[in-house]
Amino acid sequence: MSTQSIHKKLIPLLLLLTLLTLAGCTTSKATVAPTATPAPKTTAPQPTNTPAPAPTTAPDEKKEERPVAKDFTATNLLTGEDFKLSDFRGKIVFINFWGSWCPPCRAEMPAFQEVFEAYGDKIVIIGVGINDSDENLIKFAKSIGITYPITSDRTSEIARHYRIRSLPTTYRINQKGEIQGVAQGGLTKEQLIQAIESLQP
Repeated sequence: MSTQSIHKKLIPLLLLLTLLTLAGCTTSKATVAPTATPAPKTTAPQPTNTPAPAPTTAPDEKKEERPVAKDFTATNLLTGEDFKLSDFRGKIVFINFWGSWCPPCRAEMPAFQEVFEAYGDKIVIIGVGINDSDENLIKFAKSIGITYPITSDRTSEIARHYRIRSLPTTYRINQKGEIQGVAQGGLTKEQLIQAIESLQP
């Protein structure tokens, strides 16, 4: 076969390939998937630091409840004047249960007198005599210079209410009339001062 004949047969073939190539590009472009539109960006909700609403009323603070000392009426054996425990609201009060026959009671009473004189009208001391005669109570109190009120619990009514089991026993009462504490046994001047200072405003 001559070269000329080969060229005649190849030309139509080359034309066909060219057309197919052009058609393929066009199809390729036509079938290319369009660029996807990104979904709109959404901002995830962020946690806020909004404080919790304040309570309309503050929660009640639990306060320690103390029993109110039982009121009583008595006579001051040194002056003959009647008084009530409740007369001394606003002051620190010591109720000291004692007896002239009780050695620890006799030993602590000078300390009570010293503290009574030192603090003036800020405190009150009441000496309640138990199982004793008025004469013995007065005699001993005067012999050591006691000037704070002393009385005799003749019916033991006060002692029963305050559950006195031994002498001396001293109750400490705050300015509101509440029992702040109780001590069994003799007290020193230092202990009394400490007890008073703990209740000072």
